[in-house]
Amino acid sequence: MQSTEKMIWRREFETGIAEIDLQHRTLVKMFNRVNSELRNDSGRAVWENVTHELLGYALFHFWTEEDLAVQYGYDQEKCADASAHFDEHRSFAETINDIRRRFRAGERIAKSELIDFLRDWLASHIVDSDQWLVAFILEKQRRAAEGVADSSATPQRSVVSRIGCE
Repeated sequence: MQSTEKMIWRREFETGIAEIDLQHRTLVKMFNRVNSELRNDSGRAVWENVTHELLGYALFHFWTEEDLAVQYGYDQEKCADASAHFDEHRSFAETINDIRRRFRAGERIAKSELIDFLRDWLASHIVDSDQWLVAFILEKQRRAAEGVADSSATPQRSVVSRIGCE
């Protein structure tokens, strides 16, 4: 896929959790808008705007996933997986912030650097990392619907207390 091609929603992106799927669809739409806007105008204001909006929405989405992970005990039962997943979120934000910093410092950034990063990261993160989290949540929901007691349930904790693998 070339940098200028639209990202198409694929069935494999679906998680089965409506809130996450809606946010993923929004991220794909944002990717396509970023791609289009940078193709049409690569001025400073456009770079600032698209990276700011994308990062803001991505952070909101990451908070949603991490909150669900804590609610369902993923951070406790699958601590290493949760930690790696959350680290991917941090890495995404750091990369976008680094691109923003470099652009502000006057470095010429190829549009393809941002577009390729976004497309590859979104697709791989949704299809891989998010599917592990979602499978865990859906299994917890299924067990709860069947009335199966969950002896591993942990009390809800603040999202701020995130990962503390023991």
